[in-house]
Amino acid sequence: MRIVFLCSGNTCRSPMAEGIFKKMIDDGDVSLPDSNENIEVSSAGFSTYSGEEIAEYAVYACRRHGIDLSDYRTTNISDIDFDDVDLVLTATVENREKIRRFYPDVNAYTIKEYSGLYDDLDSGNPSNALDINDPSGGGLGDYVICYFKIKEALENILRTHKEFIKKVEK
Repeated sequence: MRIVFLCSGNTCRSPMAEGIFKKMIDDGDVSLPDSNENIEVSSAGFSTYSGEEIAEYAVYACRRHGIDLSDYRTTNISDIDFDDVDLVLTATVENREKIRRFYPDVNAYTIKEYSGLYDDLDSGNPSNALDINDPSGGGLGDYVICYFKIKEALENILRTHKEFIKKVEK
């Protein structure tokens, strides 16, 4: 199974999601129903050049939780072969709609949408409920909040989508 996390610049949210999910795999929290199949996780962005460094605060926020993103480099979506991708999880509704326009056959959802976690559905703007806000330009605290929102959503995906991914009983 191949999963790609997408955000705008691939400098904070999507690499953080990739790092968190890879740690879940490494820690044995994630496996597939078919134990012979591997899980490949990557991330990319719409508005980035491949090979750039990611946000320093994203590296710090993840490092505090045992995830090393110091060598991570950005990837532009043009460098991803979406024909080989099983699931695309985006940071925002806008990103989801963009990837669906570019690749109509892709299986794409926002991270929160796929997890079943929604915020403020009555806020008048349902897309806000499905978005993980971009911490770019904020302080370390904004990145830490973003980290926990992503982690919570990914943990809920493990609980609710056993047809694709299951939590390994320890």
